[in-house]
Amino acid sequence: MDETAVGREQARALGEALRRAGIELNWLWLQSFRLGGELSEFEIEAYLHRALYLPPYQRDLLAQAANNLIDQLPPLRAPYSCELREPRSGA
Repeated sequence: MDETAVGREQARALGEALRRAGIELNWLWLQSFRLGGELSEFEIEAYLHRALYLPPYQRDLLAQAANNLIDQLPPLRAPYSCELREPRSGA
C-alpha cells in the first residue's frame, strides 16, 4: 500500500473510531493540541473527509490523541437485570 493509500485508510479508521466512541471533533482537536499538534479543527475535519493529505507524523499524532480520549471513556458493558431494577425503598 502506498503512502497516500495508507493515509486515506488511516483517516477512515480514525473517523470510524471517533464515531463509535462518540468523540466530537473539538475534543480531538483539543487533545491533539495538548500533544503538540498544530492543525486547526478545519484541517482535521478535511483530513477525516479525506480532502487533505497529512504526513505520517501528523496522522499518528491524531491517532494518539484519539486513543488517549478513547482510553478515558468508561468501558462499554451490558447491564445485569439487577442493575436496571429500581432499589426498594423502606424494605
